[in-house]
Amino acid sequence: MLFKAKEKILRICFFLSLLFVPAYGSEFADQEAAEYEKIVENQVVVYYQPPDSKVAREYLTWSTEFVPHPDFLRKAGLKKLAVYIAPTNQEFTRLTGGRLPEWGVACALPQEDAVIVRSPRIVPLWKENPREILLHEIAHVFLEQQLSPAEIPRWFHEGFAVYSSSMWGIESSLEFSVALLVGAVAPMKALSRDFPADEVAARRAYLQSYTLIEYMFGNWQDQQLALLFQKWREQGELDKALRISLGLTLMQLENRWRKWVEVRYGWLKLLTSVTVIWIFAAGLFIAVYISRRLKFKKKLKEMKLQEIKVLEEQWLQGEDTAGGQEMQCFREEEEPDKPPGQPGSV
Repeated sequence: MLFKAKEKILRICFFLSLLFVPAYGSEFADQEAAEYEKIVENQVVVYYQPPDSKVAREYLTWSTEFVPHPDFLRKAGLKKLAVYIAPTNQEFTRLTGGRLPEWGVACALPQEDAVIVRSPRIVPLWKENPREILLHEIAHVFLEQQLSPAEIPRWFHEGFAVYSSSMWGIESSLEFSVALLVGAVAPMKALSRDFPADEVAARRAYLQSYTLIEYMFGNWQDQQLALLFQKWREQGELDKALRISLGLTLMQLENRWRKWVEVRYGWLKLLTSVTVIWIFAAGLFIAVYISRRLKFKKKLKEMKLQEIKVLEEQWLQGEDTAGGQEMQCFREEEEPDKPPGQPGSV
């Protein structure tokens, strides 16, 4: 049940809530603040209408508890954040400018430092785990704040958001392993600006983006990552920042990532390879052969023991018969026959 619920949330998040809506302008926050009540804590403001007051308090808590990953980003924190809880579908469409499908549940406006979400009252599915989706959207805003005005590739934005919200599980690993198996892994360049329109291909693009971030954050030290982010802000492009900070090009990064990902997630591909199948078949044959040989030896040993036991019993029976015959002969020699009625001497 948990996997099914999380899978539904991931599908919504992957195809809807991760879309970026262009900035509306500086009047956006002021205009909407007049129509909503608000609660504030530190740098976070949550705008809501009375039916969502309880939800608003939860979102405020989750927002203020947002902790960016990896560790070198923890001290940075959010500069500011506005969360708008749309009470109706019409209001959600208005706030997002109609740029999301009517069944979308959330979106981030990084340039406005804002996140717009549907109220859980009008999206029952969100009652499963709205926290993960909210943190996912906040991660988009946070990343934009850290790297602005630099250009951020789409794959980095999406992978970072999945990584920060921990929206990765066993089902995701299995699905990406299948993608590797069928060769459905796109070049990084193809995911720099837009993701595929096809649902299956788009989902794989999100999974792939996560593994790219996982590789970078998991294999590079915090000092290297901090320098990369610094040079990225200064140079405005990831490729230039990589060259200056780590001496890598995007092509080299991709090549290293592909080798790493084949080891980490290529287990399904390995298990289905012809070589492994033959090795498994040979191992199975040898195991069966050894098992049968051991059983045969055991059976042969039991047969020999049984034969020895029978021979011993036969020998003991033969010895008893021969001994009885000897005793009878001995008694006959000690008591010779005397003729009956023989007269004595005078």
